[in-house]
Amino acid sequence: EASSRYRHVVESKEKREDLLRRQDYNMKPAGGPPRHVKDLGWLEFCPGVFRPLAHVVAASHVLSPWKWKNYYPQPWLKHVTQDHVRYSVSLYDMDEKDTSKVHEPLATFGLNPYPIHHNSMDLAIIHLKSEEAALKHMQSLGVEMLHLTDNHRMFNRGDEVTFEGFELTDDHYEKLEKLNDEMQSELQKKRSEQEDIRVFVPYEIKGNLIFASAERFLAQTEAPLPEGVCGGPVIDSDGKVCGIVEGIVPVDHKEKDMAGAAAFIPYFKLREFINDAEKGMLQKIVPDTLFDKVVDLKQGKSLNEKSTSHNISGDQSLQSNVEEGLNMDRLFEDMIQSIRKSHSPEQVEAIIGTIEREKEVVLDIVEREGGDLDEIIARVRTKTRQRQREILKELEAAELDQAEIVKEKEYDDSSVDVSNNDNRK
Repeated sequence: EASSRYRHVVESKEKREDLLRRQDYNMKPAGGPPRHVKDLGWLEFCPGVFRPLAHVVAASHVLSPWKWKNYYPQPWLKHVTQDHVRYSVSLYDMDEKDTSKVHEPLATFGLNPYPIHHNSMDLAIIHLKSEEAALKHMQSLGVEMLHLTDNHRMFNRGDEVTFEGFELTDDHYEKLEKLNDEMQSELQKKRSEQEDIRVFVPYEIKGNLIFASAERFLAQTEAPLPEGVCGGPVIDSDGKVCGIVEGIVPVDHKEKDMAGAAAFIPYFKLREFINDAEKGMLQKIVPDTLFDKVVDLKQGKSLNEKSTSHNISGDQSLQSNVEEGLNMDRLFEDMIQSIRKSHSPEQVEAIIGTIEREKEVVLDIVEREGGDLDEIIARVRTKTRQRQREILKELEAAELDQAEIVKEKEYDDSSVDVSNNDNRK
């Protein structure tokens, strides 16, 4: 009765939750012309609340140096793990005229501590915390999101590209002339082997393509790229990202034309990596059966076409659960039949009623409070046993009272009999 009385409240809540779920899914592509479903990005199948709006691309050795022992031989680094690391990204004004402020960031934003690394290349992506608010703040500071070069774009030898990043200036006191004497003195006092006080400043240089392969591009620059540019973007003439800086060819390379050239991972390899990373992200977000259906759609299959890529382990697990449920039903029926043989119909009905009542109580607790099912069942069963003991005690007390009454009556009857006998005598 209570449930039917407030049924409209429940229905209203369910409709609202369903509406919110629908709003979490973008029913249209993020932008651009209509596309076939197989051409959608992996994360376009993901609820909007879980979908990042931007990837922060970086060099893997910058985000997780302990993974690159050849780059960093320091013995203490082997004790560092992901749990010891916090990430952030800072914005600098490339056009800052005040030399005392050029090293100060305009803003710093936190990053989630879960970078995704390429399995072989020096490449990784990571994502912003509080992404929507962070992107709005960046936009207010004049930051524009960069996009990858289109796959159909062709490059030729001699094409100009721009390398952007940060220059590590270990000798910044003489080289930059950006800090006054007081600040220099303060920084020099802080210098120690344990504290890193190096200064990074914005850096930009142009280069021309001299070599291209399926794995990397090379570009000749006026001077070798400095330390600190690794992971920075390489911008093409259209203002798009055509690659990510990987490093430089050794300046003593035997091929003089390549010596000191800048090496970068091309846009098509970067797109492959991001595609694989987004696929892995989707797999962690949605159920296996839904992910398998997305894989089918991406392969050009229709929504109702039988899949060959269904999650086998998931199907086996589901079948196992079904079989287990059927076995439990058979065991329950066998138990009831056994009880019927040794108990009266009234007793059997009482036992079944107790079982049904316990089931309803368990389901009610699970719905209202949640928790471990076995623990809830044990709690309900204990309460039932306690109530049974109370009932037995009440019955015993009632029988005892009845027995006393019967004895009194028997005593009275015997007295009468005796008196009768006396009368007969």
